[in-house]
Amino acid sequence: MKIRYSIARLFIAGLYLFVVAAGLLFNTELLNINAANKNSSDDSQKKIATLVDSKGHFIVYEKPKYEAWLDIEFMKRQKKYAALITKLQTRFLYSEIENKKYLCWGTYETLELAKKDLGELYKFANIHRSAERVYNNLFSLNLMIGKYDQTTYGIEKYLYNKGMLSGKDRVTVTLDMVLQKIAYEEIKRVKDALSAEGAIAIVMETASGKIRASAAVYPWNLGFMGYIEPGSTFKPLIYALAIDEKISNPYESILCERTYQPVQDVNYKMKEAENEEFGLIDIKEALSKSSNIAVAKTMKKILSVFDENWLYQKLLNMGLGEKTGVEFEGEISGALAQPDKWYKIMPFQIAIGQGIGVTPIQLVSAFNILVNSGNYVKPTFVEEAEIIPKRVFTQETSKLLVDWMKYTTLTGTARLAYKEGIAIGGKTGTAQKAVAEVGYASEKYYALFAGFYPVTDPKYTIVVIIDDPKGEKYYGGEIAAPIATNIFYRYFKETDEGHESAGSLFREVIPDLTGQDVQEAVYILNALGIPSDKIIISGNGKKVIAQEPSQALFIRDIQFIQLFLGE
Repeated sequence: MKIRYSIARLFIAGLYLFVVAAGLLFNTELLNINAANKNSSDDSQKKIATLVDSKGHFIVYEKPKYEAWLDIEFMKRQKKYAALITKLQTRFLYSEIENKKYLCWGTYETLELAKKDLGELYKFANIHRSAERVYNNLFSLNLMIGKYDQTTYGIEKYLYNKGMLSGKDRVTVTLDMVLQKIAYEEIKRVKDALSAEGAIAIVMETASGKIRASAAVYPWNLGFMGYIEPGSTFKPLIYALAIDEKISNPYESILCERTYQPVQDVNYKMKEAENEEFGLIDIKEALSKSSNIAVAKTMKKILSVFDENWLYQKLLNMGLGEKTGVEFEGEISGALAQPDKWYKIMPFQIAIGQGIGVTPIQLVSAFNILVNSGNYVKPTFVEEAEIIPKRVFTQETSKLLVDWMKYTTLTGTARLAYKEGIAIGGKTGTAQKAVAEVGYASEKYYALFAGFYPVTDPKYTIVVIIDDPKGEKYYGGEIAAPIATNIFYRYFKETDEGHESAGSLFREVIPDLTGQDVQEAVYILNALGIPSDKIIISGNGKKVIAQEPSQALFIRDIQFIQLFLGE
């Protein structure tokens, strides 16, 4: 009897231990599933920041996804499979369920939706959080942003590699989507119309170096990953260098013959673009006419005082020959050979923007030195980046060059850039394309414009490049400069910012008044600061049919304005 009693007690104890062990196993598995679900809801550790533009518009958005996976084996061990098979078959065929260890029940936008849809299946589910990156690829943004896990280039790739996207909800980049859209549409319109190979426009905020637009019509991003010769857009920097070092007098005259041989023992003669002979002109006029001989003679004066190593260091100080450090993965250094690799005529080629390869981001950053009162600022795509100006030229020299470049859109090579109500300044360039192992192509050009807007207290610096336009027009002043004007004209009209700066746009330049009512025309001139005693009205009628001066001039340069009336 005692033996039977002992066996019974042992059996009950064993059964109890089995139940406890099974319960522990059940609870452990439930805890594992719940722990996994809890971890999947902890988004902060895995989240990659959203990218927005400077106005808060989305560029890259991380859309969360929750995948619910059913543990079929666990369900069977808990003797619940038979009871739940009917529900499983509302979504899957029996052949899709049998012999499966796990089943993906669904993908959801939120954890709450996943729980609600699972219902009683939740205790047998593992919910995994993942994310889908949604990219705004309009207006060539795909060439700028890239993808952190798929491309070898781009802003996102750079920020990700530097850990700048981790643990943040959003990162604000400097781009302005309105300006980006306009820049892209304008360069694409001209690129298509002229059957060009490609086009680039980069708009930088002058004082900060923040890139507000960077549009490209290329299969890849030439703006940061390729280089060109800058052509005549480089000439203002050479003049600034000579004036700043007091090698050249700002108001000296230079004799510009038909040809010029800068190095006597080298058979290399320089000439003007259209074989012109400008004669005796000052630097301001030489810049306006884009004289090759004037800038080459200026380089000759520089080399009479300093050697090539000094010149090379000055070019490096302008941000050339090295990466700018902008937040773009894949940026290249351009092409600037060290002085011991230079041949005798190379400094003179550099003076006219040949023999040196600059990326468009380097070009806009270097040109911006002049516009930004002589200070170099590193270009940036991060809105909160620290701005550290570096003095390159004196403020006086930079102001002088900027003042001279205001005239290129009035009387110089960029006259076609003039548009009613918009005053921009800058320098045009037309660079012959260099072809590997061939040299310069005879009929292939880059049409360039480097400029600033508005002419009074510039806020933006711009570079526009059209690659190999087809047809009779290929000069930078004919093609690239008007694009810059149109970009700012549209931006001015389409944004509140443009209306806020309206005063500065109209204050400097006499507008075209033809077609205006005479009283309205006089009112406009008075509002611009031109007194009535400087306005001469001729003829009969109510409308202005002509005016003298007929072309745009700066108000400070006129003695009077004559309005001719008619019907």
